[in-house]
Amino acid sequence: MKKKGWLIYNKEDSSRNSVFIERLLKEAELLGTGLEFMVKESFTIGVKQHALLLLYNGKQVELPQFAIMRNIDELFTAQLELMGCRVYNSSYISRIANDKARTHQLLASKGFPMADTYFLGPEFDFFCPGDFPVPCVVKEVQGRGGKEVFRVNSHEELQDVFTQSRGKKVILQKLEKPGKDVRVFVVGKKIVAAVLRESHHDFRSNHSLGGSSGMYDLSPSQVKMVNGIIDLFDFGMAGIDFIFNEDGNFLFNEIEDVVGSRTLSLNSDINIVRILLEYVLKDLSGERADE
Repeated sequence: MKKKGWLIYNKEDSSRNSVFIERLLKEAELLGTGLEFMVKESFTIGVKQHALLLLYNGKQVELPQFAIMRNIDELFTAQLELMGCRVYNSSYISRIANDKARTHQLLASKGFPMADTYFLGPEFDFFCPGDFPVPCVVKEVQGRGGKEVFRVNSHEELQDVFTQSRGKKVILQKLEKPGKDVRVFVVGKKIVAAVLRESHHDFRSNHSLGGSSGMYDLSPSQVKMVNGIIDLFDFGMAGIDFIFNEDGNFLFNEIEDVVGSRTLSLNSDINIVRILLEYVLKDLSGERADE
């Protein structure tokens, strides 16, 4: 039976990602899958007459078998899941990956190496900036694409940042080797490829901020580390980012839930869109999608 799914974006992101959207819709058609583009803002969710409610443009809509979620909204994703729709990525991944503090908390508890990281929030009053080495990095926990990331060069600046950040959730991190990181693209339980991103003018290496990129060959120890992280999640598609310490070793940096594939497309002919859709179809049919 033909599988039916939704591809969900909000309006703003859909206008910036029209090429990726067209690729997904085209590949789904080639695979004989019904994939319909849906605008997040057109949904209404809630509870009515003691049952979960889902409307689209104010009307009841038949739930598909799956949804590819390209929007960050744990509550909305959970609503679809509780109503019986398989969502890629899940509300659990949305909850963890889109909060940098939660991500570091979980992975540190499992022993993965990472930069020293403090979690700061509106109810934490006792923090001594002099106890933390500078320069360092301050990140809002829900920032994406290198935005809401700031380099702090002195303890005086750090005190100002701490004062200004009250009321917000941020993480404070030791600045390791700046301007260089590796993004590992993952579909399901498989590593698809890795891309090295570098910048010679910014401590952030994001391609969207002017960084360069190229394919990267993971060492056996790096593959082992990535697979250890993969084992903790049921990804649809995600990016796992690593920075380097002064000895050149991997340190976990973050998980990108709604990951873009621009750097992968620029540096290879890997069709990650088809790989994702083939994984989804196998997963829905109960096959071992990692084989």
